[in-house]
Amino acid sequence: MEKNWPQNLLMIALFIIVTLFTAYQEGYLPMISVLFWGVLIFGFTLSIWLALNVSTARLVSLMLGIFVIEYIKETIGIWSGMWSYHGLPNSYNFGVWAWVMGGLAVFWLAVRIVIRLVKKLTGDLPRRWNLLNPAIVVLIFAIIPLTLGPYRSGAGAWFWGLYAVLFLVTLGTALRLDFPVFLGLLLTTWILGFPSEYAGSVPNHIWTFTHNPDFPPFFLIMGCWPLEIFTQYALSAFLAQEDLDKYTY
Repeated sequence: MEKNWPQNLLMIALFIIVTLFTAYQEGYLPMISVLFWGVLIFGFTLSIWLALNVSTARLVSLMLGIFVIEYIKETIGIWSGMWSYHGLPNSYNFGVWAWVMGGLAVFWLAVRIVIRLVKKLTGDLPRRWNLLNPAIVVLIFAIIPLTLGPYRSGAGAWFWGLYAVLFLVTLGTALRLDFPVFLGLLLTTWILGFPSEYAGSVPNHIWTFTHNPDFPPFFLIMGCWPLEIFTQYALSAFLAQEDLDKYTY
């Protein structure tokens, strides 16, 4: 599918409606703070901008890939007691849709602004710099077990199985990316990760982290977020049959 911006905008409009409807239906709407409204509006704005510039296939692939990965991740986190949602019992679709918004925002901010800025700052780097990519991915994955702390007791087979798969996909993706593209996407993930998790968990406790309800855990932002984002980035390119570096130049 080529770019069809009216169709893309319709999908984004439906996505925004579904996100807000699930917030209402699951009891989260009254809990949304001014800060989290700001995050949502910022993310929706970037999603609209993205819809005007990417192919329909990439947009659909992004939304589908993000939703599936994040639904699995959120379910495992809740089952394992790492975090919990505070709307209607066993209802967290709003959190997953909010993650779709976050994933779309990270993707477009990275490819449209951050990666291009990194390319300007680094210039034409020799290809040997790309060897840093897999080394950094290994370090990112290592952050998770090294900083789990009290969450270690909840990190069972499902948790490690999920992130082992995400690690392998991220590693394979990193081997195919030029260093500025890899670094730009990673930095964007970290930049948006903390405010997104903080805004949803601290001001009004839409969700909370079991062992530190007033601050997002380090392992989640620095370790888990990048593995999820890189996998979503690569999966969407594969499903849309597009190059990994498309939209970055």
